[in-house]
Order: sequence, then structure tokens, then C-alpha cells
Amino acid sequence: MNQPGGDLRESGIETQTLMIARVRDLALREPIRIQADATLREAASAMHVQRAVCALIEDGTESCIITDSNLRDALALDGISPDGPVARVARRPPVTIDAGAIVLDALIQMQRRGVERLLVTDQGRISAILEQADVLGHLAIHSNAILRIAAQAHQSTDLAPAADAMVRMVGALLRNGVKPDRIGRLASDVNRAIFRRLFELLMPKDLQQDVCFVVMGSEGRREQILPTDQDNALIVRDGLDADSVMPACCAITSALIDLGYPRCPGDIMISNPAWVLTQTQFRAQVSQWIASSGNDEVMNLAIFFDAEAVAGDEHLLDGVKAVLFETTVSSDAFYAQFASAINAFRVPVGVFSRLQIERSGDQAGTLDIKKGGVFPIVHGIRALALQKKLTVTPTLDRIEALVGMRVIDQRFAREVAAAFSFLCTVRAESGLASIESGGSATNRIRPDELTQIDQRALAESLRVVVKLRRLVGQNFRLDLLGF
Repeated sequence: MNQPGGDLRESGIETQTLMIARVRDLALREPIRIQADATLREAASAMHVQRAVCALIEDGTESCIITDSNLRDALALDGISPDGPVARVARRPPVTIDAGAIVLDALIQMQRRGVERLLVTDQGRISAILEQADVLGHLAIHSNAILRIAAQAHQSTDLAPAADAMVRMVGALLRNGVKPDRIGRLASDVNRAIFRRLFELLMPKDLQQDVCFVVMGSEGRREQILPTDQDNALIVRDGLDADSVMPACCAITSALIDLGYPRCPGDIMISNPAWVLTQTQFRAQVSQWIASSGNDEVMNLAIFFDAEAVAGDEHLLDGVKAVLFETTVSSDAFYAQFASAINAFRVPVGVFSRLQIERSGDQAGTLDIKKGGVFPIVHGIRALALQKKLTVTPTLDRIEALVGMRVIDQRFAREVAAAFSFLCTVRAESGLASIESGGSATNRIRPDELTQIDQRALAESLRVVVKLRRLVGQNFRLDLLGF
């Protein structure tokens, strides 16, 4: 039987490997090579035979890439003859990377250049094609090493190596420029594996299919890069006494605290009976939140809107969430009240893009990047998503869906997504530094510790937040309705 200690050593090795692995260490594939004078028909045939999604086009002096989508577009959309030269539609120039480069550098290159594959060079010769899927698969392997720790836990304390390894992995990814949404999804997989195993260990087995353990807020959106505070709830099947599961709920909360997931300051946890209700009670609670005009109720509703099932019977959550869409069909006043929370905090940027920091007290020289930057984007997009009855929870997925529904134009959506990514990165880096120095993750940053380039990027990102607040205000007519 594998022991957690052995997996801890393995995870440490694999996390280190994640940071130093080279492109040549991956299982690279030799590219299909097609001469530039070949026809589209011949290229398509060669790629079909070898089941390849791309090929290398060579004419003796330079190389370029053609993909199966390039071929389809050329034949179906551009009306190019199948007997036309393949070089006519090949992508130029190709983006290359040396086989000795760090794998994470390859991912960064792909993200910066907006491509999904790179030509790998070895001593100046093109030796392979590196697909984005290859890089992401490499990352997944290392997160799977941590997932194995969780799966093999026999008691709650056995999960500590998984939680520790997750923080190390996040640190490695952050330092190597991986986008926060990708890190968040990997971290979320690990977090949910830990939560699920705790649930299996501590919730009585005869009750596990009669309850649904849900995570909410940033964890529900898969955006919690570092362990901050717990936001969770338990939905109990009708006919069962919710009080009967409270001992197990308290044990789960306590175990999560021991593993480094801090207690929620607002007590939004399953150790609080207010967040352990039957399905009927939860539906009534959500309806009451919708009917109320209080700020606390709006924020509870916002947190719950991001809920996702982690363990137990997920259909119990579906039955409660349905109330959101059943009750708010034509309630303009409700939507405005919900959206108005976007103005709850000051955006710390003034005229001429001047950053507004605290001038006195213990927090002098800092600003709250969550309240002033991340939250307004999250909540503004969340309000628009609720109005349009979107079921996806990640902020970037919601932005994409809203673009498709023409609620936000594509150009501004890119600005918001970029601002959100940057703000989340700065927040995570600051939180990681605090954890590594013996503290806890913090939402406060010191702009004077950033480079001048990052200071300018921070100011520009906060100006995008201001523009988003204006758009949300206009959409929900907040001024006209007195919000």
C-alpha cells in the first residue's frame, strides 16, 4: 500500500520537475513534412493517413505550418482549388522554440504570440511540433501526482501533503508566467479532490448520497488560486433532519482549517447551521434573499450563484439553483439591486491614472486589490450573467458567453479579461509571498514594490474596472433607479 509520506516525496520531486522540465523531455512527435509544391489535396491526404492535425511545409529555404483548419477554410470558405499549391495557405512565419527551453516558457510563448503550437528546433534544425495540448498535459500529470495523495488518504491528516504540494505547484506556475485562469483550474481540481476526500472520510456513509456539499464564491468559479477563506454549504435531502449532519459538518470545517483553508470571516461554512439546510429550506432561503433589499442578502445570493457541487448528490444543488431563474424573470428592481454591489468599494485610481493608496495607519502605502479591482469585475460580470440566466461560473467563461449574446462587445471584453488576469496575477503573487514569509494570503498590495511597467499596467487595469462599472450602471439603469 502506498503511504502518504511516499507520495509527499514524489510530489516534491514532481513539483520540482515541473519547474525545470525542458521541451526535449516531453514526448514530442516528428512533424509530417510536405514539400511546398504539393497540392492541397496531397497535403490533406498525407495528414489524413497519419492522423495529423498539422504539417510542416518546406521549400528548402524556409518552413511554415499548415493545419487541418487551414485546409478546411481554404477549400470551403476561400474557394481555393484542391489542386492549388499548399504553400499558398500555409501559416507564415512559424513561431519556434529551442528544445532546451523550459516547458513553461513554451506555454508563455504560445500565450504571448496567440498560437497553439510551436516548431521545436534542435541545433538549428526543426525536429518536432509542440502542441499546446502537450504542454497542458504535462501540467496535468504533475497535478495528478497531487491528486493521488488525496485519493489515498485514510484520515484527514493524510491530506496535508496534497495541500502543501498544491501551494508549491501554484508558486512554480506563477513564477513562470502561467495565466491565473489556468492555475485556478488546476488548483481547483486539487482543492476539490481534498474536499471530496474529507467528505468521504468524515460524513457518515449512509448520508453521503442524501446531501450535497457545495463550494461557492471564488472556489465555485474555479478562481481561488491560493487558499483564502472557506465558502461552502450543505444541501440536505427533504425528509432528513439537517441537524443530524452538523457533527460531521463541524468536523469537515475543522479539518479544512487544519489543512490551511482559513475560516470564513462571514461564517459562510457548513459549521454554521444557517448554511446547512434541506433542499426545500434552501429554496425558501434563496427566494427570501431575492425578495429582500438588504446588502447582506444580495451578497449571500451572489456567493450562492457561483456554487458548484463537489460531493454527494449534485442534483440537490440543481433544484435549489433553479429558484434563481424561476423567481427573477422580470424583476428589474431585483437585478438593479443585485448589480449595485459593484459600487460597494472605491476603485483606487484617480485622474491621470494615479494610484490611490492608503495614506496613514497600519495600511499606509497599500491598496486592496480584491475590493478595488477583482471584485468589481467578478460581480459586474456576475450580474450580467444572472440577468441572462447563464449557468457557467468562471468569470472568463461568463465574459465569453456575454460576448456571444452581444451584451459586451468583443474589444471591451478583451480589455476586461486582460485586466482581470493581471489583477488576479498580482493578487496571487502578493499572497504567495506572504505565505512563503510565514503569513497568510492577503488582498493588500504595495504598488511601490511593483516595477514601473506593472504599476502602469495596474493603473490601466483599474481604469478598465471603472469603465466596466459605468457599463453595468447603464445596463441596469442604476442612477435612474436610485442605486
